[in-house]
Amino acid sequence: MNDTPSQALSGSKKISTLFKNWFIQQNLPWDYIDVTSRSDCGPFSAEGIVVGGISSGADDNKTVEQRNRYNHILGQSMGGIPDIPEDPCYHKACDSIENINIFVYEKMIKAAAYALEFLGQQEDLRIWLYPSTEIQ
Repeated sequence: MNDTPSQALSGSKKISTLFKNWFIQQNLPWDYIDVTSRSDCGPFSAEGIVVGGISSGADDNKTVEQRNRYNHILGQSMGGIPDIPEDPCYHKACDSIENINIFVYEKMIKAAAYALEFLGQQEDLRIWLYPSTEIQ
């Protein structure tokens, strides 16, 4: 979110915090990742639209620290393999339903459902997402 325009920064941080807190409450590991122009939400962020979400991995390499932390929380051998892409099939032909980690898939669905329900219950989502001085 380094390049996120100021009118979207507060709401984007709120969404990130919403997901972070859910993963912490579920005793699940998480890592913060920046929204980049490579991301599907990058163009929205660039226009000042609040964005936020979750990712189960892409083509960035998993670090030894991440693997160790994930193993510590999830159990031995659940932390993945360091020094290779988090998702070796990211945007490749092998990126198919056979490549889905069911455990991760279920947790991501629950995290997304939690966030959608939380956001849907806001009396005025626009006010929650954007500082009142930014609403026109």
